Order: sequence, then structure tokens, then C-alpha cells
Amino acid sequence: MVGGRGLKLLLSSPLLLLVLALSSSSWCPSAYGTIDINYEYFQKITVWVYNELDPNTPLTIHCKSKDDDLGEHTLSYNQEFHWKFRNNFYWTTLFWCNMWWHDSNGRLVQTSHDAYYARRDYARNCRADCFWSIRKDGWYYGYNLTSGKLMFTWDKQIQ
Repeated sequence: MVGGRGLKLLLSSPLLLLVLALSSSSWCPSAYGTIDINYEYFQKITVWVYNELDPNTPLTIHCKSKDDDLGEHTLSYNQEFHWKFRNNFYWTTLFWCNMWWHDSNGRLVQTSHDAYYARRDYARNCRADCFWSIRKDGWYYGYNLTSGKLMFTWDKQIQ
């Protein structure tokens, strides 16, 4: 038998509160329906970065998140670099990339921008694959390689 103190301890348990909340929500099976969970929220996302500068211009890329350093990679023309991850529980997942290349005069062209931010990108239909086409005039972004829209130039953010 659970006494007053034991009952209070049991009711203050976060797990018990979660079970009680779910049992009264639409996520739980009942006589009125079945579990209605959108598994799309839990799937892996892949970010693809393509060097589309020109055949003689390598692109160097270094991407990171708060938790992961993806390392430095040099991409030849039409070569890609990609990584996979899941959004965190709070939808604050963020990866940023530093990219640089040398123009035909040998001048260093470089910038750094957010390559993936959950609250921005998930809303733009980037729910499984996000594509960056890196060109001489800037970074093109889309949910497939041909849907790209100019998002960043080498010196400023467009949006």
C-alpha cells in the first residue's frame, strides 16, 4: 500500500506525468483511433555541398556544429561533400561552414554561413536532403540540386 509520502513521490515522477499526458493525447491508441506520430520529424537529414565554381577552381570547405567538427575538405569541380544527422529535440540543430577558393587573379574569396539551421531549413521543405550549389556569385540553396535559389553571396547574406 502506498502511503501519503509514497504517493506524492510517485505523482511527482516526470515519467509518470509523461505517461498520463500521453494517455489522454491523440498519440495514444484508444477506442477512437491509433497512434498518430509523424515519423518525418525523426528521420535523418543529409546536407549536400557541390563545387560548381568552374573546372579549374577547387573549393575548400570546413563545416562544424556545436558538437561535431566535420573537418576540412577540398572539392574539385562537380565534387560533393555531404553529412547526415538528426535534428535535436529543441529544433536548434545548426551547422555552419567556412568556404574559400582563389579567383583567376589568385585573390582569396571566402565567407562563412549557416549551412543548416533546423528552424529555417525544415520550414523550407528541407526535410530529408538539403542541397548547396557553390558558384562564383554565391551559395545556392534548395531541396534538390536544380531548385537552388541564391541565398548568400561571398560578402553578404541575401535572404
